[in-house]
Amino acid sequence: MRKRILVASIIAILCSLIFGGLYLYSGSLVTINAGENYIIIKKDATLEQIAKQLREKYIINSEDAFIRYAKTKGLHGSVEGGNIIIKPKTKLNDLVIRLKDGKSEFVVITIPEGYTLYQIASKLEDNNLVKKEELLKENLDVLKTNTLILAKKDVYRDLEGYLFPDTYYIPNTANKDEIINMLVDRFKTVFTDEFKAQAKELELDVNQVITIASLIEREAANDEERSRIAGVIYNRLKIGMPLQIDAAVIYASTKGEKNIDKVYYNTLKVESKYNTYLYKGLPPGPIASPGKASIEAALYPEKHDYLYYVARGNGHVFSKTYGEHLINVKKYIK
Repeated sequence: MRKRILVASIIAILCSLIFGGLYLYSGSLVTINAGENYIIIKKDATLEQIAKQLREKYIINSEDAFIRYAKTKGLHGSVEGGNIIIKPKTKLNDLVIRLKDGKSEFVVITIPEGYTLYQIASKLEDNNLVKKEELLKENLDVLKTNTLILAKKDVYRDLEGYLFPDTYYIPNTANKDEIINMLVDRFKTVFTDEFKAQAKELELDVNQVITIASLIEREAANDEERSRIAGVIYNRLKIGMPLQIDAAVIYASTKGEKNIDKVYYNTLKVESKYNTYLYKGLPPGPIASPGKASIEAALYPEKHDYLYYVARGNGHVFSKTYGEHLINVKKYIK
């Protein structure tokens, strides 16, 4: 009788060890991921699909073992789905409970290139992450570390242009300051040492580069013409010619709070340093958050003699003289 009990005990121990190569930690089965993983579980995903997803993300070693374990904890069939944050050495029991609950722990936010700070704040508020007006009032003091972004005069909003456009997985528990730093930190990773060196070569500070990049972002119709538009901006700056960029005038009149397709004569009169029809040189700061392609265009402008461009379909027609420009305006502007 004792022999049978001993054999049964050995078999039980071996089964627990074989249970899929899952690690034991503090007496409990745990996940094997080394860092935090953000996992999106689709609605009505089956247990088999979830197990495959967890193994592919290196959260578990064995799909079969996890399936058997989850079933013993009452997880059967499909789940409600949700976004789950899995920390290193998460107890499998806790993971199964969260899968059964189906409560999302983070929000996926995509910020398009060319969004203004107002638009970004609105999107974050729509997802119940921040209060829009509170974010808009923040200045550079909110940044945990800052050796890159400069304080500026005459700007509408200090953080404009530096909340980098990208897709973010934002925990529901994140506060306003943490979210701002998350987006600015992404900008810092994009603005590499190479970019810093090139800005220095151009004798520009980061604010001037991002301001030019934001103008390009709002003006360019496609990737191919970004560096060409950058060349027009540099050519005008070089000869002291007003930039006369409509996107900047729109920002001057709306603070980035509205999207306006057309600029009317009265708009050109708005008193603001952002009005590039009234004031020569660059606006005091960015007018939107540029993407990496526009930042690269600002740092590596195309060299040419163009001073003008006019919209045509999905792009622009460029010209060197005002006479050529008037011909293009008459031809393409209805």
